Amino acid sequence: MNAVIKAMKEKAIEHAMNLAESQADAMQTGVVTWLKSDEFEILLAEKMDRAINVPFTSDQKEEKMFRELADIIQNIIAGFISSMRIK
Repeated sequence: MNAVIKAMKEKAIEHAMNLAESQADAMQTGVVTWLKSDEFEILLAEKMDRAINVPFTSDQKEEKMFRELADIIQNIIAGFISSMRIK
């Protein structure tokens, strides 16, 4: 009887671990998708633009520069998150 209960417990733990890993993978995919979105890029660029004023540079050039910088930062963060394996 104890062997049956132990086997059931091990199966339940294994099933719970598989579900948790699937959920973690889905969350990681969701985070990476949002990090790569235009919405995040614009938000990041706007925050940088408000925080930093580049002297002798027009607002249009600053906006373009911060959008390009935000794209680079997006790729770095998304690549880092994608390379992580949550265990």
